Amino acid sequence: MSLSEPGSARPSLQPRRSRGRRDRPQTPRRAGVGAAGLVWLSLGLLSANAALGCATRGPGEAKAPAEGGVAAADKHYDVAVGSFHNSMFEDAKLQLSRALTSDPGHADSHYLLGVLLLNEGRTIVDAVEIDRCLVDEAAGHQRQRAEALHRKAREQFKTAAKHYESGAAGRGRSHNSMSVVDLFFGADGSAITEARAALAEQFYTHRYSALANLGWAYHSQGNLVEATTELRQSVMINPDYCVGRYRLAQVYLDSERPDLALEHASTVADDSRCPIQDAHRIVGVANLRLGRADEAHTAFEQCVALSPRSCLAVDCSRFLGPSSTTPDLPAVSPPTLARTAVNAHPATDG
Repeated sequence: MSLSEPGSARPSLQPRRSRGRRDRPQTPRRAGVGAAGLVWLSLGLLSANAALGCATRGPGEAKAPAEGGVAAADKHYDVAVGSFHNSMFEDAKLQLSRALTSDPGHADSHYLLGVLLLNEGRTIVDAVEIDRCLVDEAAGHQRQRAEALHRKAREQFKTAAKHYESGAAGRGRSHNSMSVVDLFFGADGSAITEARAALAEQFYTHRYSALANLGWAYHSQGNLVEATTELRQSVMINPDYCVGRYRLAQVYLDSERPDLALEHASTVADDSRCPIQDAHRIVGVANLRLGRADEAHTAFEQCVALSPRSCLAVDCSRFLGPSSTTPDLPAVSPPTLARTAVNAHPATDG
């Protein structure tokens, strides 16, 4: 199962140590997004990986029911977090079910359950679009299953947001995670609403992630000016945020600014912490538009080499024929490619 917000290899979901402590501001971590991984919260979603953030509750974090229910839920939640970090995902789900039986309004448990469902769905997407580019009827059924899991995840994030207090970091994470799911379904207007809701929460610290989702939603709507504004802000806040910089490169490419697209995409492609396959495609297309056919050919070869059986590899391969010497190739990624990119690199919290 892959956990993602572009940024970290593992989410910092921490066991609860005390219920009376305010979340401390967190220093943004260096981003290291992978196209697919066992655990990465970063597109994206969902990876990227930065990832889903600390789920510790403090004052103003979650609305508390009776103490007995809270104590029992906290214990099950702590066990779930341990299981999560040990990749024992089914056990984590079992513990979260017990936590929510003890306290149906346990916001952290709803949030973590959403993470598990989201990344279960993302694992299926990886299998049919990244590990292999599958287009048969069975792959269609798998995508439907992935979509169902994404919808269930969004419901958990929505419930978590309802039970966190106003201004809480957890509420911001929940809204941003809903934005990730909305981008997956192409619901750009809702993605904008949820990303802005995340940014409105006072103690939400991973603002660069929400800004990346906000900018990507504007890009999907064709509003390249707003997309550039928000993605620049994301990268300014966290220059090491791979997904934000990758998305900014695509916006520059679609804005017919191949020089800036090349600059930002090359930064991502050259960073070993950011194995984003599509960044190499952007490097290749930008070089073509700048008349650098040899550099473009190398970039497309690297794109294919990163994941030879993926749908992105198929797209990059078409540039390796005779037409790859023509500088006036499309700068805008095809809709199916853009959708694959969103699925592979969700900007969830970490």
